[in-house]
Amino acid sequence: MKWAILGAGNIAKDFARYFKTERAELYAVASRSLDKATAFAEKHRIPVAYGSYEEMLADESIDAVYIATPHSHHYEHIKLCLGAGKHVFSEKVMVTSRKQLD
Repeated sequence: MKWAILGAGNIAKDFARYFKTERAELYAVASRSLDKATAFAEKHRIPVAYGSYEEMLADESIDAVYIATPHSHHYEHIKLCLGAGKHVFSEKVMVTSRKQLD
């Protein structure tokens, strides 16, 4: 199973640092900036970096995505990932309103 991280901020660093499993690979990271994604990928030994979320989600080899953006963007990014057919892991706060949850 190949995982990707959507967002390259502080919480993404923790996820990358502690991601260890024999059954999966931390394969890609995406940021709104290719430079930021590339620097993050190099630091955490992630093979692929993308300068847009949509470009990353078009990669058919990615199975699951960890959402590492601010809480206010989780709803939008969860929907984006699900629309691309990806499994999603989003920590709290998953959404910011009852309407989004419904």
